[in-house]
Amino acid sequence: MYNRLSSKQLPPIYKRKGKNHYLDPVRKKLIHITPEETVRQKVISYIIENLNVPAESIVVEQHLSHYGIKTKKRADIVIHKMTSDGNYCPICVIECKSPDVYLDDNARNQLLDYCDLIEADYAMMVNGVDCFCYKYDESCNNYVAITELPQYGEMLEDKYIAIETTELPERIPFHQLKSFLINDFSTYEDGFYGYEISSLTPIEKAVPAFNLLECLLDTRVKMPTGSYGMFDLVEDYGVRMIAYGNGSGGKFYGPYRSFLVNIDGNTEFYSITITTYSKSTNPENVKTCICVAHDDEETSHHALQLVVEDNIIVDGELVDFYHHGKIAVGRSGSGKVDGLRQLVEKRCPKLSKDNKFYLGRLKNDKLWRLDDSSVIELIENLISYSIIRDEYRVIVKNQNKLK
Repeated sequence: MYNRLSSKQLPPIYKRKGKNHYLDPVRKKLIHITPEETVRQKVISYIIENLNVPAESIVVEQHLSHYGIKTKKRADIVIHKMTSDGNYCPICVIECKSPDVYLDDNARNQLLDYCDLIEADYAMMVNGVDCFCYKYDESCNNYVAITELPQYGEMLEDKYIAIETTELPERIPFHQLKSFLINDFSTYEDGFYGYEISSLTPIEKAVPAFNLLECLLDTRVKMPTGSYGMFDLVEDYGVRMIAYGNGSGGKFYGPYRSFLVNIDGNTEFYSITITTYSKSTNPENVKTCICVAHDDEETSHHALQLVVEDNIIVDGELVDFYHHGKIAVGRSGSGKVDGLRQLVEKRCPKLSKDNKFYLGRLKNDKLWRLDDSSVIELIENLISYSIIRDEYRVIVKNQNKLK
């Protein structure tokens, strides 16, 4: 579908007030050209020419309040069908993003929320690079992934081709992890997840990092729910494809193992992944990083970025996870490690050790699993430490406001 979309001809371009505009064939007006608008125009051309959607059945940037819903939200493109009484009702919602916007689970949830609100059965999100399509399935009361949007006539007849789900592949045996990283890393393909261990990470640290990554991505095993000191684990939510930012403006996209936790009566997501990391000042020095992300109703960010090369110690089979405590506080710059340590010693003293922040020890002699006691303790400590770091950020920001 992407090749067909990328080859679509764009509408005529006219200059208005010194800026280029498309003459939109649906809205019948000049629209300022942006990367997102270019994607939108190609999609309009695609659904008219390739899917045979009548132009009169398409509305662009439609306010959902048009459908009697009290909201300020609006959909990029809505395709309608005519009912037996001669009225138009929505059948498909399409969300268009610019190529630099990741199509993650947040974008998917937004799209399907629009579909629920206006009762549209088909959905598509596209950024000019990737494209994902869905169809509501009454039998399971959920949206299923489909190969592509069907022809307009097939939509009316409720026809589509669902993507067959496949079982997760078996994990690489423990005794093969090292040879895999050394010999096969550049050619291995999983088809969905991919692996983010830097080839510059020393092999004695790369192997446990890879073991932990595989552990996080193995959704056949769940972390037990219950109380974990600073938080209650409501649900091991599995793997989500999410994009998160950090304090320095970096962007991280990929599979995160997400945990729905309750903290003092508030339910929020903390998610963990392992990925590569480099600074803009030295982009060739790529390191491996354990990231803990936090997202609530208003914000999403990395609460912790633990660089493997700097913060784990390997002694034979024993792997100790520490963190130096450095902390960015958004536009406020950096917080003081001593201030963070005081809060850690107050909130969760077991994390303060040897003038660092101690997160746990694993024995690297087998494949790690999320129901192993030592792995559970590591995950608990990573989330607890991240919660405290977020609390400290709030303290620093409030102090700066008073200055």
